[in-house]
Amino acid sequence: MAKIITVFGATGGQGGGVVDALLTDPAFKVRAVTRNVNSDKAQKLKARGAEVVAANVDEPDSVKAALKGAYGCFVVTNYWDHFDAARETKQGKDAVDAAKEVGIKHFVYSGLENVQRTLGIPCEHFDSKAAVEEYLQQSGLPFTSVRFSLYFDNFTTILVPTKVGENKFALNLPMGSVPLDGVAVRDGGEVIHQIFVKEKEFMGKFVGIGGDRLTMEQYAAILSKHLAPKKFVDGKITVEQYKALGFPGATEMGNMFDFYQRGNPERNVELCRQLHPKIRNFEQWVLDNKDALNKATS
Repeated sequence: MAKIITVFGATGGQGGGVVDALLTDPAFKVRAVTRNVNSDKAQKLKARGAEVVAANVDEPDSVKAALKGAYGCFVVTNYWDHFDAARETKQGKDAVDAAKEVGIKHFVYSGLENVQRTLGIPCEHFDSKAAVEEYLQQSGLPFTSVRFSLYFDNFTTILVPTKVGENKFALNLPMGSVPLDGVAVRDGGEVIHQIFVKEKEFMGKFVGIGGDRLTMEQYAAILSKHLAPKKFVDGKITVEQYKALGFPGATEMGNMFDFYQRGNPERNVELCRQLHPKIRNFEQWVLDNKDALNKATS
């Protein structure tokens, strides 16, 4: 009998990738959670064979209902929806409590490290998830926590290279010479699918999800190679300069990059490639997204 997996954030990047991967495997049935079951994205999931249910991570009773009868779940929350760390932590803890109450057999959580504890600086969208990871560890629930790298996809949205001249663009990510782990967000879905398949190997583990690990100069060289005549360079911006940019979340993201530089986060590209041989490196992702990259930098 197919195992029901409840997937939160089913119409988003991480959850959408998990749904995509699980729908290819008859050993699983997907229960896709969304706030709006009538949206175009939700209806498309239904047409592909997913059970689509409404729930809101701010409403514990709806979370419990979405988990009832499921074998496992994938839970992801989004700090950037509200910029409220306490709210995100409560969402995660409520999901843990609901899963324990209904008897979930494998709770896969999208977590992150505790930056405050590691570096002594706050990084709320990491620290809030770290608090949930700790709660999950103490809950007695069978769990795996996955930790995503920076999304390659962000180069077409919130991290678009800055135009600094005619056909010249700077990657203003403050990493110095330290390599930055990255992944195409939906590629993580197949890794998580395999974690459900090989659950005995991953129970109680923390898995860093990544598709490549490159310096800013290497990222820039790949973009220059495939988006010519545009030329990309490392902007060599510092963490303090980044935080001084002043956009909403600049300090938060600056502290994140500080952690990426100094905190030695563990992202396991080799393991991810074993679990998902077709996971894309950055060059493969660029080739697949040249139009979006050109549009973003036009």
